[in-house]
Amino acid sequence: MRRMVRKPRSVYVAFEAFPRLKGASAHIASMVRALAEDFSPVLLVCLGYGDMPAYQDLGDVQIRRFMAGHPNMLRRAVAFGRFVHDTVAPVAGGLELAVFRDPWSGLPLLEMEPGVALVFEANALPSWELGSTYPRFGRRVALQAKIRDGERRCLRGVERVLVVSGVTAKALRALEPRCAPIAVIPNSADPVFEAAAGGGGAVPESGAGATFGYVGSLHPWQGVERAVDAFSLIARGVDARMVIVTAGRGPAWKALRRRIRKKRLTEVVDLIPGLPPERLAPLVRTCAFTVAPLQETSRNVVQGCCPVKIVESMAAGVPVIATDLAVTREMISSGRDGLLVDPSGVRPLAEAMLRLLNDRRLCTRLGRNARETARVRFSREVVHERLRGVFWDAVRAGRVGGPVPVAMPWFECQADG
Repeated sequence: MRRMVRKPRSVYVAFEAFPRLKGASAHIASMVRALAEDFSPVLLVCLGYGDMPAYQDLGDVQIRRFMAGHPNMLRRAVAFGRFVHDTVAPVAGGLELAVFRDPWSGLPLLEMEPGVALVFEANALPSWELGSTYPRFGRRVALQAKIRDGERRCLRGVERVLVVSGVTAKALRALEPRCAPIAVIPNSADPVFEAAAGGGGAVPESGAGATFGYVGSLHPWQGVERAVDAFSLIARGVDARMVIVTAGRGPAWKALRRRIRKKRLTEVVDLIPGLPPERLAPLVRTCAFTVAPLQETSRNVVQGCCPVKIVESMAAGVPVIATDLAVTREMISSGRDGLLVDPSGVRPLAEAMLRLLNDRRLCTRLGRNARETARVRFSREVVHERLRGVFWDAVRAGRVGGPVPVAMPWFECQADG
């Protein structure tokens, strides 16, 4: 293992490949920058693939990537946990703070010597998410119990828990009554979106020739299919285009293209591969509005979320039409800085699209207010100031009770699917 140039003061660990053209990468980048403001140098431990370097020194941030993976996701997670242990243990003596996103990362960190404050960023627990990827996971009762045990150890063994939604905080308290204090801090907008803002959605004076957008993944809970179906109800009566920007590929991409053809929208829907923020921001700014048609599923209703695409659109001064859920009500005031629509069916979404396409003044007002909401609540400056407060609270609290003994590996498993 290559020796680090300087010993880090903090570490951020994520069982995610970084960087990638997705919201999770934007969030990780923001978190690492927030850590670097007070606890530099930061050691970022993450996954890597392809020609990504296993080690990078970016000055105040050093990156270690786990390049060797196993096709079985759970075995890969256990191997990543060992990598975290072997990477962090040699520098643990100089660490003040460690932030992690998942139990595979957190359990080895809990074994460290007292004195390193821990923060669990618990936005997506494996026990919540694995069922959507591995259908047989729901029948693996013993495996579920072992994973939940690891999650609960992390929730009660840290100084602070950090989430982006009040919905998530409620779910965590129900899962582990002895959970550490929880701070709810939303995602932040990349400053390039603020720079792209001009105050209001870009609806032409005549109302004709407008563009609206969807930015995000093709996962079922994101609801892009619902947006396409809604547009199909009004497309023949308006002069408008829809642009879909997604890093998704494979079967989901092909299925979406088939749906667009079936709805006879090929001429008015542009499907664009994922873009980096500096290219995405100007594109979003050309939109009259964007849509976030989140499905009414347990992932959104029980687990919670704070979609980066909503935050970034609002920061660019472009209003969002979103499904009316508890998570979106935390972000958007319907009729003031965006529109929230009934989650049942596609017609309410179609009617909201038509309303903004036909009312330039309303679209402009919503966009202007959205930008102000983003400035006050979702700007990098505001969010990072709040994050720094949580980091310092964790450091002052110190480790409670010393290291938690955890046997490695934490479970034996065979992957489903």
